[in-house]
Amino acid sequence: MSADNWAICPKCKKFELQHKKQLKKDAKKLYGKISSKDYLQLFKEIPDKIACLETLRENYEMGVDIHGEFYISYDCFCDKCGFTHSFSHKKRLSLE
Repeated sequence: MSADNWAICPKCKKFELQHKKQLKKDAKKLYGKISSKDYLQLFKEIPDKIACLETLRENYEMGVDIHGEFYISYDCFCDKCGFTHSFSHKKRLSLE
């Protein structure tokens, strides 16, 4: 079965943002300890954009069955970090 959608994983995105913040923090600690040229180079090496790829596989289904029950199901799994989430809901429709 193929995925219904591929998206950016929210857990991977959070990690990438924290990593970028840590790189900046580490570089700032070197202020005055290395040459200004090397200091500026450190900041140039920190990526402007986060490197998140679409690693979150999403599968979903929704509809109404022949008995009048509305259903929705969703699950996702990240190939990179292993993040998972599932949701399902059913509700009997009023057929009056």
